[in-house]
Amino acid sequence: MLTLTDPKTGLQCRCEVTVFDDFPAIEWVLYFKNNGDKPTPIIEDILPLDTTFSLAKDRPAIVHHANGSDCRMDDFAPLETQLGQNSQLHLCPNCARSSSGTLPFFNIEMGSEGVIGAIGWSGSWRADITRREDDVQLSAGMKKTHLKLLPGEEIRTPRILLLFWENDRIQGHNMLRRFILAHHTPYYDGEVLQAPVCELEWGENPDYSQIQKARWCRDNDIPTEYIWIDAGWFGDSPYNENATTFDPGWWSQVGNWWPNKITYPNGLKPVGDALKEMGLGFVLWIEAERAFNGTKFVCEHPEWFIGPKEDSYLLNLGLPEARKAITDLVSDILIEGGVTCYRQDFNFDPASYWEEADTPDRVGMSEIRHIEGLYAFWDELRSRIPGLIIDNCAGGGRRIDLETISRSIPLWRSDFQCWPDFDPIGMQGQTSGLSLWVPLSTGCYSRADEPDTYAFRSALGPGLVTTLNMYGVEPTCKLPFDWLRKAMAEEFRVRKYFYGDFYPLLSFTLADDAWVAWQFDRSDLGEGMVLAIRRPNSPFITMVTLLRGLDPDAVYEFASQDGGDSIKAMGNDLMNMGFRIDIDEKPGSVLYIYKKLR
Repeated sequence: MLTLTDPKTGLQCRCEVTVFDDFPAIEWVLYFKNNGDKPTPIIEDILPLDTTFSLAKDRPAIVHHANGSDCRMDDFAPLETQLGQNSQLHLCPNCARSSSGTLPFFNIEMGSEGVIGAIGWSGSWRADITRREDDVQLSAGMKKTHLKLLPGEEIRTPRILLLFWENDRIQGHNMLRRFILAHHTPYYDGEVLQAPVCELEWGENPDYSQIQKARWCRDNDIPTEYIWIDAGWFGDSPYNENATTFDPGWWSQVGNWWPNKITYPNGLKPVGDALKEMGLGFVLWIEAERAFNGTKFVCEHPEWFIGPKEDSYLLNLGLPEARKAITDLVSDILIEGGVTCYRQDFNFDPASYWEEADTPDRVGMSEIRHIEGLYAFWDELRSRIPGLIIDNCAGGGRRIDLETISRSIPLWRSDFQCWPDFDPIGMQGQTSGLSLWVPLSTGCYSRADEPDTYAFRSALGPGLVTTLNMYGVEPTCKLPFDWLRKAMAEEFRVRKYFYGDFYPLLSFTLADDAWVAWQFDRSDLGEGMVLAIRRPNSPFITMVTLLRGLDPDAVYEFASQDGGDSIKAMGNDLMNMGFRIDIDEKPGSVLYIYKKLR
């Protein structure tokens, strides 16, 4: 820790630094505190990261970065920007949610070496990467700060991570994945978080329906681990058996945080008790930071809110009394209902609310206090409810950053899959794009009318969300049980491999006439998987790809999950001569699981 103090004003800057023994990485957070007896002068444009890396003028500088989530086909698509002399790349989210539009991770490739940067801040951030004559300048921080600190007041900055790599950029990404699993992923009883397999149900369905549908899964040997009750379970709306996520009824009830007396007359406890008896986890949706105009929370404590704007208020998590109230309320709901996974949504941009609350000499303060409060809120929930998983949604993958993934997992990466007929190519793009930066997230399978192995495999990951009969009250499903059980068994067989190294085997594209293929390798187990997907308009039936990360002197056995004889080959041959894959159908897929024999 490094501490510097200005003797004239009493302003103290404290830098808490962690240097890691197991990775070539360093991270830090700055804290500013006024130890004086009067307000400080204005502090502005605070940059917790502002450094340079030497680079000869004849060596290229390439920045690898990525889209964030924007409810689009190209969510999390990888991007590449080559910086010419005296050029700059400016990165920032398109609203005050950290991964909205732009992911807060980047990799600066400088010849045969590079540095990966990650920002831990769940609001507005910015990063500027500038190529100058003989170096690369890198700076990052909040989007805007212009504030004074009152006597005794302290604030923090975004968390900054730098991880250094040599020789192979993809191995740099894999080092980041291992680092995040080791140091920025929740652990329970000494074990890393297991991403769950969930069946998603609409919250407006009655309690008996939720229980019957869960029992239907158990009775038919559908290996779901969690039942996920989404929005619509709360408030005083009249029951609408045809309601969906696109209906406005649930939206106007946000802030009336009690189970609907029509659909949940005895509260959530009967549901939680039944799920526990069946050995199932319980995911529950709550949008804790928003409240609709006229709801009870706003009417009873308007002083805790900022707004309204378009009938929505922002709960001010920077107020200790407001944060305590929402912590007590949410934890009571979770404990009473036996909820094991808390799903927090955040469906609007808070930037204008924070700007409204700031005074000209305190620009950025409302955001700082809210984000600090968000982390304290989540940390307190996890302390009160041991083993609680937090699903970080925020309008579908719009709050993925170093701080949130340390406490949560994005079970719903994008609202792109809110539409039941979404194109699986979008899911493929999310997996291949996000896996370069974030190890744990879950895809979604929503084809409920007929078997679709192509779409199901497009959603494979460390966990999985299915929507087999999301809006139906009765526990029915049109999918053949034998196919569904086989497909879900594949998910359980391969999900451990997503905790390993990730190798994209083809260049990223969303074109429907292409192939996509990737490899996940667990060198610690001597096992891995290769998934190849032929998209609907691809004219090619064969590809040969070079595998990665194998022991060149070992023999590997590949077992196709589509039948046929196993294949044995030397690691050296697989990495230098290639691995042939044939897919006759379009769209189609082939899944291989391999293991090291000797």
